[in-house]
Amino acid sequence: MNLLKFLFTLIIAFYFTSCSTLKLSPAEFGWAIESVLKVDTDGFVKDDRYSISFNVKAMFFEETKDSLSYMDKSIRLIRNNEGFYFMTSPNFKNVYVFTVIQNAFELKEKFLITESGLKKPAFNQRLPFIELIDGEKTYKLTSKGIDGGLK
Repeated sequence: MNLLKFLFTLIIAFYFTSCSTLKLSPAEFGWAIESVLKVDTDGFVKDDRYSISFNVKAMFFEETKDSLSYMDKSIRLIRNNEGFYFMTSPNFKNVYVFTVIQNAFELKEKFLITESGLKKPAFNQRLPFIELIDGEKTYKLTSKGIDGGLK
């Protein structure tokens, strides 16, 4: 009976230790400065500095409801310390916050910045926020939205 209890305990211990995951923390994922990426004719942007490439057609369509609105455009991209990607473009009304899933970005949040559209947006890392500057207006952004409103 003791041998049976020992084997059962050993199997349970092995099961639980094999299911644990390795965690490396703390980790900081933020980028100090934004990337300004030109959209190519196929709707892709690429940043060699961060070895990142992806298609933005769906984001432009979400924003404008025009399937060709990405043509001759650029996006502003920055990553916060939590690992979320913030994206916008001139004339966008919104900032899009994405998380990474297998071989894709998945929209986490979309929040309205201005009904009139951004003129010259620029992102900066200002811990614990992502700062969005558009002319004289500055916004403090988190992955959940605008923190504290307009500055």
